[in-house]
Amino acid sequence: MAEHHVLFLTDRGERHQRSALRSAPAELDIIMKRRAPDTELMDVLPTVEFIISERAEPVSAQMIAQAAQLKLIVRLGSLMVGIDTEAARLHGVSVSLQPVVGTMYVAEHVLMMTLATLKHLGRSLWQANMGDHGMPARRTDENTFAFNWLGLTDIGGLYGKRVAILGMGEIGVELARRLIAFRPSEVLYNKRTRYPQAVEQQLGITYSDPSDCVQRADILISLLPYAPDTDLSINAVTFDSMKTGAILVHAGSGSVIDEQALVDALKSGKLAGAALDTFEYEPLSPTHPLVLLSREPRSNLLLTPHVAAASLPDTRTDDFSEIMRFVTGEPLRYQVD
Repeated sequence: MAEHHVLFLTDRGERHQRSALRSAPAELDIIMKRRAPDTELMDVLPTVEFIISERAEPVSAQMIAQAAQLKLIVRLGSLMVGIDTEAARLHGVSVSLQPVVGTMYVAEHVLMMTLATLKHLGRSLWQANMGDHGMPARRTDENTFAFNWLGLTDIGGLYGKRVAILGMGEIGVELARRLIAFRPSEVLYNKRTRYPQAVEQQLGITYSDPSDCVQRADILISLLPYAPDTDLSINAVTFDSMKTGAILVHAGSGSVIDEQALVDALKSGKLAGAALDTFEYEPLSPTHPLVLLSREPRSNLLLTPHVAAASLPDTRTDDFSEIMRFVTGEPLRYQVD
């Protein structure tokens, strides 16, 4: 029997919403709202004890004041943007900032694909495994070795490069934190709502419009969600606008990339490489143009089978773990002071 009322604010689609609802403990009565304005929530809030805000869904001072029984706000994400923490403090409401493991996994995967593409890893692996290199092998020591025995001249790196991230949500935030260590010259980003200046400074990112991101990037990273305005939005026009020799890395939703246009841009040499984890039609067929091109070691096209967030638990039970700790009197794990 549900004993506690929870308002779950999300911007995610029905599939993710159903997964969260299936995972909710029986003690919790979940009211799921997607991108709901404050006015839609006013009738619900007076009975709510807990609010879950997924990604960046706002929790305003007005909402907190209306929720007379509110005890805890849980942000599923890595930033407090949009939550009025001062209002929460004044009303005696606890706030927790709970990291989402899936976003970290995807950020790691994107970083891996970026480095692999910059360093032409697919070709290097293929050529190293060929075994016949036209020269005798000698045992290596301090002064004897065959450095770069294939004479490759296009192996790159992240240092000093300009990175641009389209669709700078939670995954982009985690990615930006990891990029800092590689010392790119600049990390541009674009999202519907610009981050506060303090967040930009913390992450080392610079807001820019989409066309500027596309034109200036050495590495264009797409984390765009699917929507009518993003459907095949990265297309031939985009690739024509990019620097010659730039690379594309995509781990946003499928159907954002015009895949035939990408194949054409790689074959023409306009792009120096690309890496994708999601696709317009999944799973990929053996005769798909991307698959056929990726089999050519020199194409520098890396494809992974939608596994950036793989190996996560099958349920979203952890979304409610902080609330259940509160209910059972355990110390909160992610409470913000």
